Amino acid sequence: MQEIFHALGLEPGVLAVNIAGFVLLVVLLKRFAFGPVGDILADRAREVQANMADAERAREMALADKRAMEEQLSSLDQRADEIVSAAERRAEEERARILQQAADESRRIVEEGERRVASAAEEARRQLRAETASMAVEVSARALREAMDEERQAALVDAFIADIERLAGGGGGPR
Repeated sequence: MQEIFHALGLEPGVLAVNIAGFVLLVVLLKRFAFGPVGDILADRAREVQANMADAERAREMALADKRAMEEQLSSLDQRADEIVSAAERRAEEERARILQQAADESRRIVEEGERRVASAAEEARRQLRAETASMAVEVSARALREAMDEERQAALVDAFIADIERLAGGGGGPR
């Protein structure tokens, strides 16, 4: 075996000292360096895990808040729809009321107009009858004046007097 070490250019004593130094270095590093570094790394890992858990909780809270906001928005949308529907319903009722009021007013105006037309027509008929009667009397009087001569007028007066005497005498003759 010494030949092999010699062929490789290694001294067995130096190799043993190097191995012992390496083992001693590893033990010292493990005790003084790896322990605190391991503790630092473990603390850091715990801190990262805690931060990850906090981040997950914050994400869940954000999702819950988002869901709550979406529910509120949905509720607000629904309320807005209800308000719009109620306003549309009130507007339609007001429109119907105004149309009914306009129809009633229109009917009242038409009825008033019809009454006035009927009244004016009746007044015109009354005036027409009065004028017609007046004209008829005037035409009759003119016709009688033209048709009556003295002889006829005297015969009518005699007939009238005879009728009065008969009536006065109680004869009750022709009427």
